[in-house]
Amino acid sequence: MATKTVLVIGGTGAQGVPIVQELDQHGYHVRVLTRDPESEHSQRLRSVAPNVQYVTGTPTDQDALRSAFAGVDYAFVNLNSFAFGIKNQIYWGIRTFEIAVQSGVKHYIWSSLDNYALETNYDDDLRCGHYYGKGHVKQWMSALPQSPMKWSVVCTGPYIEQLWFQHPQKSDSGVYDFRLPIDDGVIPYVCLDDMGYYVRWIYEHPERSAGLNLDIGVEDVSLEQIAKAFTDATGRPAKATNLTIEQGTQETGLSEEDMEHKIGTSTAPGDPSLLTFRQNFSAWWRIYQNCGTKLGLCKRDYNLLDEIYPGRIRSLKQWMEKVGYDGDATRTFEAGIPWGM
Repeated sequence: MATKTVLVIGGTGAQGVPIVQELDQHGYHVRVLTRDPESEHSQRLRSVAPNVQYVTGTPTDQDALRSAFAGVDYAFVNLNSFAFGIKNQIYWGIRTFEIAVQSGVKHYIWSSLDNYALETNYDDDLRCGHYYGKGHVKQWMSALPQSPMKWSVVCTGPYIEQLWFQHPQKSDSGVYDFRLPIDDGVIPYVCLDDMGYYVRWIYEHPERSAGLNLDIGVEDVSLEQIAKAFTDATGRPAKATNLTIEQGTQETGLSEEDMEHKIGTSTAPGDPSLLTFRQNFSAWWRIYQNCGTKLGLCKRDYNLLDEIYPGRIRSLKQWMEKVGYDGDATRTFEAGIPWGM
């Protein structure tokens, strides 16, 4: 098989690194659009994917996009929701797809998040900016044919690696307390290390993957399950404390000024599409409070995922054992995982 060229937009980010690494290791020629090929993130990517080619530019520069897409067979596109904001995410999500079609890309993957807006009657209490923008692009794509360009969607969610900084508090008695505002909901955590396999599977199985919305996850995890998995994996005593959303935002350690900071960019004064950090992540927690037994949002077909990737991480306990997760706060940022999705 001739070497295929893949453009990865968002290739130096949390999702992009394992995807680029997987494709590089399996004979694909990987191209990454980046603002700075010599940045710390770019150099980190080069250390695990030495054959990567960089194209300098931003995903809001149409000339840079055309240059990056030139001669590309496949594309994986993950736009940084926190840099874009809702309106820019939707516009550039659509425009990037159009430029890929113009450029002759054969198969295009959009990195999305769950689109639950219609089934919740567009409830503003659940209007989380990065979900809203990505989900609406996914909805737009779902009406498009598979010609002249095949397309697929990979729908992710909270990274399981976020537990490095959503770590438990250790009491004087040695009990590890996981404190999150989940209520009786669940979180379908995504393991970043598995993402590369799913993306490669999509490219190599177009007869099944074209038009597929692949919702990925490890398992549906409740707050109580987090504590139990931790004890089972480490032997250390743990408990779970459900917080209010207000308490959860306070425990981020951010100042009031930071909590009111707007996410995204806009030239319009007072743009109502830009949410504050507080608004965005209050809605984010409400989404997962309404997973599982409540509204049943963010459902996953784990049998399908088992079929596609038998070697996937299938439980929180398995992940904790694999990475040596010990709840140690001193390791909070070692994984270098950002909030972004």
